[in-house]
Amino acid sequence: MTTKGGKAIREDAARALARRGENARALRAAAEALRGASQSRTVMGQARIELEFRLREMVEALAVTPEVAAVDPTGRLAYKKGLEGKLAIFFDSLAQKAETAREGAEEAARAAARQEAEDLMRQARQAVAVGEYPAARRLLNTLCERHPARPGVWRESGELLSGAGFPMDALPFFDKAIEADRRDGQAYIAAADACREGGEPGKAEKYLKGAVKYIGGTPAAYLAMARLFVAGRKWDKAHDAVQSLAALAPGHPEVAALLAEILPRVGQGGGAARRSGKPIVIDFPKF
Repeated sequence: MTTKGGKAIREDAARALARRGENARALRAAAEALRGASQSRTVMGQARIELEFRLREMVEALAVTPEVAAVDPTGRLAYKKGLEGKLAIFFDSLAQKAETAREGAEEAARAAARQEAEDLMRQARQAVAVGEYPAARRLLNTLCERHPARPGVWRESGELLSGAGFPMDALPFFDKAIEADRRDGQAYIAAADACREGGEPGKAEKYLKGAVKYIGGTPAAYLAMARLFVAGRKWDKAHDAVQSLAALAPGHPEVAALLAEILPRVGQGGGAARRSGKPIVIDFPKF
């Protein structure tokens, strides 16, 4: 068995003193120092005396922590030469209890945060259902401010507002969702749909280009592009988007209907790719 030298034991004791605000870690470090001292046969003479002084100081400091006071209310705990091993076991057991209590408290806090987030979203949905849109917006702002790390919270909030008929009010939420995760394809498409519904087709196209730039072309992105360009009567661009959609998702249920609307309006001089019937993969420049 490899035993620790005096320097390593002193470092463990120093960590125990430095971590008194994190009692579980402090108790673990104290146990390591005491265990090392109990096993060491190389620290002798003046070095041993100095080490024992350091260990006594450490035990006295930890004796006032809540974990120790709970099992030793009279304050009788003290360092005793030759009992380092028993003290190490004692501190290890207290550290384990402290860690279990901390983990329980952290899980309880996470559960409470999840419940609060769910309650806020439920209240926002109820406010939308009865037409209390300002209240819904306040609830959604509170939800996102308090729980920004909740998966999809910005996008979900934006979708609620957009579905209620306020697409441009939803746009800042989609922007935050994209800021939080550049590869959230649903956020780009939701933002583009909001802009299209809000009468901002130029902005919508920019979001769809962002989707292609950061996550690559996806069926959902190309479908949104096709719908956007059809709504804007940009038939050549709409045709390109549908061809790309068909290349990525053969047999997509919306391709036939879109082509039926687009093809009669695409000019005869649409280019070699259109005449050949080959799909066009849109490669947007950076913007």
